[in-house]
Amino acid sequence: MKTEIDADFVMLLEIHNAGDRVFLRSILDAEGIDYFIQGETVAPYIFHSVPMRLMVRKAQAERVREMLETFVQSPAYGGLKRMIDKP
Repeated sequence: MKTEIDADFVMLLEIHNAGDRVFLRSILDAEGIDYFIQGETVAPYIFHSVPMRLMVRKAQAERVREMLETFVQSPAYGGLKRMIDKP
């Protein structure tokens, strides 16, 4: 069953590093983007074995995609795979 939050937000990125999370928060906060990071309170306690998911309002998703076009995740905690996958 989908909730109202599910309908309004889309996942744009999986984050595996706390430093990347803080960096993204600073950018999104400065731009006034409505977002939340799913799993950010749990991931550190389970050694970042699950990703943190950047969830952004659908209406702002395209703008955020453009902002993050050149973003490269840190290689720690699984970020290396993401860096390799980027063209």
